[in-house]
Amino acid sequence: MALTTPQRDQVHRAFMRLNGEPCAVVKSVIRTAVDDVDDWADAAATTVPPTSYNAALNVTFRTNATANQKSLMLALVCWLRAGRPLAEGL
Repeated sequence: MALTTPQRDQVHRAFMRLNGEPCAVVKSVIRTAVDDVDDWADAAATTVPPTSYNAALNVTFRTNATANQKSLMLALVCWLRAGRPLAEGL
């Protein structure tokens, strides 16, 4: 089940706080990446998605984020999709 807008916003905030590396994109690109990841995870929940995880990311995030940052984004989205809460303040 796709995340709600408030949950997507929470992932965005958590990513901004937990990411320990410089990220050469603006916050709105990171927020769009949250949508990309959640949409991809929604497609992957029922069938093999037509695109790879990396290809599903918006081009700005995909070309500027590190592998660790892409993994963190996927982990945060999946964590909330699994019904697990993020720590207060994230």
